[in-house]
Amino acid sequence: MQLHISALKKHLFILVLVASMLPHLSKAASVADADTMSTYLMEQVKRYFNSDDEKAFYVAAGNYREYFLQKSNLPNYYLGWEHEILYDVNHNHFYRAMRKTMFIQNDMRHRKAEKEYYKATHLRGIIYSLRGNIPLARQYFEKALEQVDHSQPTNLVGLYMDLANIEMDTEPREALKHLDCALEIIRASRGGYEYSDAIGFKVIIAYAMRDWPLVKKTFREYMQLKDKIGSDFSYTYYNYVVICNDVANGNYDDAIQQTLQLTNSTDIYKFQTEIYELSGNIEKAFAMQKNWMAVKDSVNNLIMSEEMIGSASDLEDALMRNEACSKRNENTQLVMVVVVLVVALVGFLACRFHKRKYMKTLSKQNHDLSIARDKAMEADRMKISFLQNISHEIRTPLNVISGYAQVLGDPMTQLSDEDRTEMASRITRSTTNIVHIVDEILDVSAKESIHFVDKNDFVSCNELVRDVMQFYDGQKGSLELTFETTLKDSHKMMTNAKEVKKILGHLLNNAVKFTSAGSVAVRCYEDTLENTICFSVTDTGKGVKEGEEEKIFEHFYKVDAYKEGVGLGLPLSRRIARQLGGDVVLDSAYRTGSRFILKLPVE
Repeated sequence: MQLHISALKKHLFILVLVASMLPHLSKAASVADADTMSTYLMEQVKRYFNSDDEKAFYVAAGNYREYFLQKSNLPNYYLGWEHEILYDVNHNHFYRAMRKTMFIQNDMRHRKAEKEYYKATHLRGIIYSLRGNIPLARQYFEKALEQVDHSQPTNLVGLYMDLANIEMDTEPREALKHLDCALEIIRASRGGYEYSDAIGFKVIIAYAMRDWPLVKKTFREYMQLKDKIGSDFSYTYYNYVVICNDVANGNYDDAIQQTLQLTNSTDIYKFQTEIYELSGNIEKAFAMQKNWMAVKDSVNNLIMSEEMIGSASDLEDALMRNEACSKRNENTQLVMVVVVLVVALVGFLACRFHKRKYMKTLSKQNHDLSIARDKAMEADRMKISFLQNISHEIRTPLNVISGYAQVLGDPMTQLSDEDRTEMASRITRSTTNIVHIVDEILDVSAKESIHFVDKNDFVSCNELVRDVMQFYDGQKGSLELTFETTLKDSHKMMTNAKEVKKILGHLLNNAVKFTSAGSVAVRCYEDTLENTICFSVTDTGKGVKEGEEEKIFEHFYKVDAYKEGVGLGLPLSRRIARQLGGDVVLDSAYRTGSRFILKLPVE
């Protein structure tokens, strides 16, 4: 259940950006042509940057840009745009922020501000990173490094720190290299604030590497800087640094208390999850992870809603522009009618024809975009579900294997023969669970690539069910497991016995897993109306909530995230059944628990 520092990424990105902006803000306020008005405008921008008063901030940023545009100071003019885009990102308005980067990029080309190109590229990389597209973010950051004026090294600091931030999860050592590049530039410029800021960030990267000696060493340097440079010291990462040092020293209770000083709930739950895991309190780690996932889902839903509203607004604007264009054309046609009726009629008909064609094309494009968006959203959901389920289901048995293997391999540990046998048995069961998960994923992949299954087995329906149920006799515990049939033992059908047993195994496994008390009943009968042989599995468990009747057949969907399994059993069962010419359905009329029915054609 090991978790990395990725959940902190967005908040740390904002902290990195704000920290890298401060020197520019100070510089903007003290340029050679600065006066009382420029100082006042900068103070207004800084005042509203961390507030939720969106209207007031946009007014302040707009006034700031207008002032410097009138003075032909393009660097500070575009710095005003940076403030506004970063404000949007900080408030989850990613769609709005991306549109503004496109605007300033075109504006830079129009004004031939080549030295400012890197800013738009850099901002676009930031947006892609915070939306989870790390490869594209890395591409834009590296492109910005090519565009930036290397004769001004201070412009490179923010880029190197952002590269360190996106590499922190997967390649922490690469992240450390990027941060060292930033530190080298900062040392040359003798910036106390920037240097202490970067050293604080280095503590967090060392924490991500789980390099506890480096965490402690860098923490000491950070605190020495605090005493040495006084008011010029950066407190941007102070609370994070203290947490990392407490964890490195094994002071888990102090670290937990320190997390309560953080202002971002995502960071609080994420850090607490890791701290509880490192301290061995798996139960609390799971509880904090659940809180973290809830906050993350809430933020993602907010971002998705904002993007959909932005897309709808763009579409509405496009339709309004098209309507305005249409009205102008109609006015022109009326004038032409006055001049000559025949020419006006031809022009009118031509315009209407092209308008209908254009609207038809626009409608099709919108429909295609909507489908593409839905597919992308579903793919993203499936990816997240897959990673969450697999990471949990594989990590749990791996932890068992690792823990018991260390105990068994320690010659100093005194164990009885019974303890050693039990540990070896647990290791074997955990290994079997991992193999089962991998086999299940491979099975889904194989079944998705074919459209039918061979049916060469002539088998007794009742005997087939009894074979499957034998496996669960030793696993049913206090449950009552029964089998009822209206078919004679001599009744046979042509099918694929292996695949049918696999489907029944999935259905029985779910029934036993989600039924803590009561019974599980298997019934076999013939449906003469549909000309099918039916195998029903009925339990008295928790059942399926209303509205989830079809969701449970989606890949990686789980009714209970804390139950074993990766959410592939039902989708795979339905897929195989349909390849056999049948289906797997949920009897929604049964509400005492759940009842799944496998239907196979009579041939």
